[in-house]
Amino acid sequence: MATIEDVARSAGVSTASVSRALSGARPVRSDTLHRVTAAAKELNYKVNPVASALRGKVTRTVGMVVPDIHNPFFPEVVKAVEDALHQSGIGLFLCDANDSPEVEAERLAALLARSVDGLIVSPVDAVKSRSAVAAAAKRVPLVQIDRQVNVESDMVLVDHRRGIQLVVDHLVEQGRSSFVFVTTAARSSIATERLEAYVRCVKPVDRGSASRVMAGDLSIAWGKEAAARLVAGHCPQAVICANDLLAVGVLRTFRIEGVRVPEDVAVTGYDDSPFADVVEPRLTTIRQPLGALGQEAVRFIISAIESPGSPRRELRLLPELIVRESSGQMGRRARAEVKDGKSSERTPRQARSSALLRGKKAAETRVAPG
Repeated sequence: MATIEDVARSAGVSTASVSRALSGARPVRSDTLHRVTAAAKELNYKVNPVASALRGKVTRTVGMVVPDIHNPFFPEVVKAVEDALHQSGIGLFLCDANDSPEVEAERLAALLARSVDGLIVSPVDAVKSRSAVAAAAKRVPLVQIDRQVNVESDMVLVDHRRGIQLVVDHLVEQGRSSFVFVTTAARSSIATERLEAYVRCVKPVDRGSASRVMAGDLSIAWGKEAAARLVAGHCPQAVICANDLLAVGVLRTFRIEGVRVPEDVAVTGYDDSPFADVVEPRLTTIRQPLGALGQEAVRFIISAIESPGSPRRELRLLPELIVRESSGQMGRRARAEVKDGKSSERTPRQARSSALLRGKKAAETRVAPG
């Protein structure tokens, strides 16, 4: 097996020149680079990545920390990151923060201990994650993806304000004029952006809707509970959910309680998860450019590794509205009530009673003697 000394003798240069030429860590003359690469190819010399990392402090690895890998949003982003890194010959160390800033700080420290060349991070909390992310950004190049904290670093984000605007505009076009926002109480940057966008977008349509917010977490369970509270009280014409999991929970409860979607109430999600197209009714939602999000984050991190000290960059990608059955037009009865000036908010129990009454009348019609 050829050694670096063999390549150096064949090329007529020092071993240090061979190391610089093959690692790319420092520039070499073009003729030297040509002789070294030709000798290495002729001798079938393979660079030892471990030894190279120990000598040059370059590991050809990037660490990534996500808030919760069980969130349907993140697997596709991670895959896009890993594929893009692989094309550049870089490995990925992936860590899950379990939605905990404390665990997140531990994961960042563990990745730094492995001497990763850079980090891609989606911070758990807009406030509590800041110190750990800031400390990591001082040691290696760091790119924040999807979520952010107030730290000087590159960022690849999605324009969530635009996403909520698309949803509200669509619902208004469908004749909806009162809304509720089901979201999380967590303080991530995306939760804050979506909430602020909701308030700004619905206020011109219905000022009362701007304060109609139900905050819990981002689970199906909270979606079901929020819907149960709406069933017990007064429900607006549209339920806007901060993610698709919440929307699934809302749909389940409404289905059990006999609330018709979209005839009585429209429901929308956010993320366009795989199940958004298979729930009943199919879910109107916001599709985020997950592949592009991961690819751009890799482009940023490689650039930052290769050119340390470059100016900070921020990229915001545009989301897309995906319209399905859950946000269709109101039923004739609901439209008539609004036209007659009646309250646009019926209790879902009233809606259920109306549905049962309609069913009873239909049954009586079918058995009536001819």
